[in-house]
Amino acid sequence: MSGDRFDHLFIAPADYERALAFYRDALGWKVTASWGGAGSPRGAHLDGGGTKLVLAEPHDAADRSWTHGVHGARPVVHVAVDDLDARYAAIGDKSRVVVAPERTHWGTRWFVVRDPDHNLIAFEQPDPAP
Repeated sequence: MSGDRFDHLFIAPADYERALAFYRDALGWKVTASWGGAGSPRGAHLDGGGTKLVLAEPHDAADRSWTHGVHGARPVVHVAVDDLDARYAAIGDKSRVVVAPERTHWGTRWFVVRDPDHNLIAFEQPDPAP
């Protein structure tokens, strides 16, 4: 099994505009993609030059990303893996699994675990069949 690699941090901010302004204007991070507006939930990918961040407003998601622990209370660490199924099989204590392997609406497959302090860690790989 290949090692886990940090991919990005996901934050569901209480105030999207304030958070976007902080990361973009105060920290100088570059917005590399954005979506939503005009009544649709907004989101943005930002790059801090080695650190990637996703900010997103709450939204409906068939992949359960908003119904299984990602409610904006804490950031979610996203970890890139080469073989999602092998990484899932290597998780010894499945009682910590919040979301079993499934496809996401952003083009990956993932599973999510909760650590003992209720922080979420999402393991992801690109979905070969989006």
